[in-house]
Amino acid sequence: MTALPHPPSRTEQVFDAIVDDICTGRLTPGTPLRQEHLAERFAVSRQPVQQALLLLRNQGLVREFGRRGLEVAPLDREFVTHLYDLRELLDGYAARLAADRRSEEWLAEAAGIVHLGEVAYSERAFARMISADVDFHRSVVEAAGNPLLTESTAVMWRNVQRVMGEVLLQGGSPAWVWEDHAAILDAIRRGDAADAEELARRHAAHGERLILDAMGAPED
Repeated sequence: MTALPHPPSRTEQVFDAIVDDICTGRLTPGTPLRQEHLAERFAVSRQPVQQALLLLRNQGLVREFGRRGLEVAPLDREFVTHLYDLRELLDGYAARLAADRRSEEWLAEAAGIVHLGEVAYSERAFARMISADVDFHRSVVEAAGNPLLTESTAVMWRNVQRVMGEVLLQGGSPAWVWEDHAAILDAIRRGDAADAEELARRHAAHGERLILDAMGAPED
């Protein structure tokens, strides 16, 4: 007999909701997190909120401040560097596999995502820019056909989405971001695995520099 998966607990539901708010910019760095407010918002008792906040603190998404208080942790340069080092490796690998396993249906869907991103950029629609960017790279991972890769990149992309939001809110995202997507897609369409990997890795490295520049000079 195969056991059915357990539904997510209240703690898991609250944890996922807070992570989503942090990674999409609804909760910005430095925002205080009050147990009573969160419990009221999610219509739960304070116990699952307390447990979710403990998990968030252990993962570094929130930190202590003041007397027994918690706030959304600020982004720091070291975290961004670690995140984008990982992204460069995984995005490059995904693009290489996608170039070998692409389908006409996927190519059409990916082209549509790139177009949506270009339109969002022209209209300076920040939320749509983030969504299109993340959707494109997730689509490349899915085209790679490796379910373990899809699972491994899930947490990474939540954090990428978070730092991208910070950059866009400061007016970032130059045109080359969207030009890179089109170039990666073209290499995948041509079946050039080596070029697709190189372009994806270079795109991630450019993204890291964009974010670090937006964060300003490192503190002494």
